[in-house]
Amino acid sequence: MFNAFKSSNQRSLIAVECGANALRLLQLGGNGSIPVVQATAIVSGAGFASQQAGSDEATVRRIKEALRSGGFSGRSCALSLPAKSILTECIEIPALANNEMKESVSWTAVDRLGVDRNDVIAGHLPIRVGTLGGANSEVLVVATRRNAVNRTAALLTEAGLEPRRAELGALAAMRLAWSQIKITNNIPHFAFLHLESDQATLAILNSNGLTFHRSFAWESSSNLDVRAIPVAGEEDESQAWRWRQLAEEILQCLRHTERRAGGSWPEFVTLSGALAEEPGIAYAIRTVCGAETRLMNIEQTVDWSKVKRPSGPLSAWTSLVSIALPQIAVAAVNKQRKVA
Repeated sequence: MFNAFKSSNQRSLIAVECGANALRLLQLGGNGSIPVVQATAIVSGAGFASQQAGSDEATVRRIKEALRSGGFSGRSCALSLPAKSILTECIEIPALANNEMKESVSWTAVDRLGVDRNDVIAGHLPIRVGTLGGANSEVLVVATRRNAVNRTAALLTEAGLEPRRAELGALAAMRLAWSQIKITNNIPHFAFLHLESDQATLAILNSNGLTFHRSFAWESSSNLDVRAIPVAGEEDESQAWRWRQLAEEILQCLRHTERRAGGSWPEFVTLSGALAEEPGIAYAIRTVCGAETRLMNIEQTVDWSKVKRPSGPLSAWTSLVSIALPQIAVAAVNKQRKVA
């Protein structure tokens, strides 16, 4: 969504996700129609995405070791940033030319973040296109403090990598989900839910792209009361009560978009992110919102057969796959799936 560095070269980039409790790395390769995962690694530890993230020698040494043992090649990398570290806000502004729109979005980010303009990196996505002198445009502002990106970049640079660009991981995953849906002849309204350990990102999309976006804090398994006793039933059903508050939040968003534009109720909700496969989440959303739930399947997007399958759910790697995947490869994969 925004480029914090000069180069956007994406050839064999190492995708790096800076999570609260771990650093994930992934690199694609191969010359076939479906890109091949050639290297993955997880560097455990707290605070990679925090304001206090440091570049101590021990952390740098662990990253270097992960790069060596994981089979990574080259130095260029791209960053997947957590939703908690990024400002995302939908705003209405008068319809403007592209350069004026960028200027307006930049000043909005400065106002919201309360920092000097030189300390802000900002971009935007269109939601509703206005008309000059008429209806306002609606855009999604995506911004962060420059030093937040530079702090992580400095850590990776010390480990021998060369950061080329940075992107909000939730929106990268959303882009991949939309590209997969685009291969269908009749693109429906659908919702996309990306779940990180402390932040949920909900988007509603249709054939024109993004129509609604909201990022909000949620109570994930990291801070649940483990003393609570689940009710009887199947695993998904017995755990669903834990996620009812999340499901209710989503329901309110769906009702809001339906009131604003009738006929926008999603046909299904696509789940993505590290917490997408938590027992009961899909069931809670399905029963509260009355919408089909689908887990985003990245096994069809890239070939995982050449590496040892990472521990934990593959949904945790969605944003990394999207960032590492050149758009030409996305088009090739979609074409092959459509033919099949």
